[in-house]
Amino acid sequence: MENETRRTLDELVTRYELAPDLCDIYVEGKTDKLLIEWFLDQKEHQGFVVYEIDTVEIPAQLLFEQGLKDNNRSRVIALALYIQDKLSETPLHLTCIADKDFDLLFGKEYQCNLLLFTDYSCLEIYLFNEVVLDKYLRLGLRLSQPRAREVLNQVSRVLEDLFLIRATNEALELNMRWLEKFGDCCNLNKNNNQIQFDSTTFINKYLNSNRNHSQESIFRIKLEELRAKELIEIRYKIHGHDFTELLCWYIRPYLRKEIRSSYNSEILAGSLLVCIDVEKLAQEVLFQSLLARIGR
Repeated sequence: MENETRRTLDELVTRYELAPDLCDIYVEGKTDKLLIEWFLDQKEHQGFVVYEIDTVEIPAQLLFEQGLKDNNRSRVIALALYIQDKLSETPLHLTCIADKDFDLLFGKEYQCNLLLFTDYSCLEIYLFNEVVLDKYLRLGLRLSQPRAREVLNQVSRVLEDLFLIRATNEALELNMRWLEKFGDCCNLNKNNNQIQFDSTTFINKYLNSNRNHSQESIFRIKLEELRAKELIEIRYKIHGHDFTELLCWYIRPYLRKEIRSSYNSEILAGSLLVCIDVEKLAQEVLFQSLLARIGR
């Protein structure tokens, strides 16, 4: 937490009662913090401070009372709801930013003036962009093939399946640990570069690894129910970790031999962030809303 003081909720309520003009921003984690700081610096804004939610003590009981999961996203939401409830006037500049996650799929909404959500499922999905990926493939990796549009078209089908499988676990409240090596269930057809994802095998492995094979029938029924819900924008249906992992798996065969073995999804994610254009980011609703809050 970079030596930041861990504050209690009551301390924060007092802080904003006494200094309602403070421009504080709370986010889920370090990447979120650095991206928001960089964006606002590029837009020449000053006087703001971005905090990771780990700098705040959020009691587990509060998460339970608000019907939230025990994770950083929930802690950001809980903080916003708590402060809004405790203060008679909403601070003008205080902002909590959380991933949209499965909210669109589940029809979940929060009535909170302090809370902003990512435009897509999570912050990493701003990287799911043809211009960003094209710059990275051509200039970062010096690859003329594959082309960015083709890559995004190929990985999107698998990513949607993985997102819906994650969502099914959430909807059924099975609390299963994710099966990290989904690449074992993917094959790349070298003739047309299409990914073949064996979702049946993956789901079986997922359930078995969590000792939940007895739930297979219920799991598959719920999965198809969620699949029937039409979310037109593919970026609403992608988990950030799955995106970087699958993209890494897909482009690894194209890499030069000297970097292929050491290449991983963390390196890829950091490199994609470098390719983001601040003006393109400023066109997104989240960042427009953030600029409006800071400027008022």
